[in-house]
Amino acid sequence: MLPTWLIGNTIQVGLLVILCIGFTFTYMIEKFPNFAHVSFAAVGTCITFAMVRLWGLNPYAAWPVTTLVGGLLGVVFYILIVRPIKRHGTREITLTFAFFAVSQVIGAFIAMFSFWVFVSLKFSTQGFMLKSFDFAWEDVPGVMLTAPITCAILVLLMYLFLTRFRFGIATRAVAEDEPLAASLGVDTFKVHVASWFIAGALSGLAGGIIPLWRATGVGFSDEFLISVMAGSVVGGLNSITGAVVGGVAVALTQRWLGVLFISLFGIGAGGFEPLMPILFIFVVLMIEPEGITGFFGRPHAPLKTLRTRLRDARELLTKVTQAV
Repeated sequence: MLPTWLIGNTIQVGLLVILCIGFTFTYMIEKFPNFAHVSFAAVGTCITFAMVRLWGLNPYAAWPVTTLVGGLLGVVFYILIVRPIKRHGTREITLTFAFFAVSQVIGAFIAMFSFWVFVSLKFSTQGFMLKSFDFAWEDVPGVMLTAPITCAILVLLMYLFLTRFRFGIATRAVAEDEPLAASLGVDTFKVHVASWFIAGALSGLAGGIIPLWRATGVGFSDEFLISVMAGSVVGGLNSITGAVVGGVAVALTQRWLGVLFISLFGIGAGGFEPLMPILFIFVVLMIEPEGITGFFGRPHAPLKTLRTRLRDARELLTKVTQAV
């Protein structure tokens, strides 16, 4: 059987990349961070719980449902919140705060759902997981196979959509210069609706994957939000490729930096593992403010500047480790 750490890291990478793609895609089109993005995944997790634990269905049968519901949620929030606010000419910071509020409202509704299930049906949605409902192949849990394969397929589809299809190319045009794209005849409303559906669908799908891998409940979204933001920022907020690179980087380094800190400072340092994505953001952005893909996107990055930033990042890391 494969080591537990390998199984966990593989699933974590696939899951985080899916979430980062959706988060980055929304930012590319709307130019603000959607703090409710991971809350859509929480809705998907609740739907999966209901379909599996309450109705006795296969957990993989929930994936199309959570994907569709997540996409529809994204469209609803765009039409009801984003579009009206943008029509008033307000700045992106207003939308940022608005979607922070949306995340809290979604969390409240999920808490009410959890309470109703506990009181009426005597099921607890806190700390539940669906590993026992998953299949196994050669002692390998099914989610280890399905999650990375699904992630790889989605990455390929996003690449083809944005580079080979006319509507995808129009979407990139809106992301780069919406007024110019509109003047050339692009239906920007359809582009925004499609982008919100795609981002919401990716988040909903991730919500269906989560309980097959780990125990979760109504409070998991905040933890994932930090990791998703870290992956998108580190990779580069204006690039789907950056979302993939950043998601993989954060998923791997979060775990291994936690192990390193424990080996250096003892078991108590394990409590700082949730802070690793934030530390990773500081270090990478000191080296390259536009993220990893921003650095490689410039063919002649000055080596002297890179060395300076590396030195600054090393000094910052030294200070952080001393503080820990």
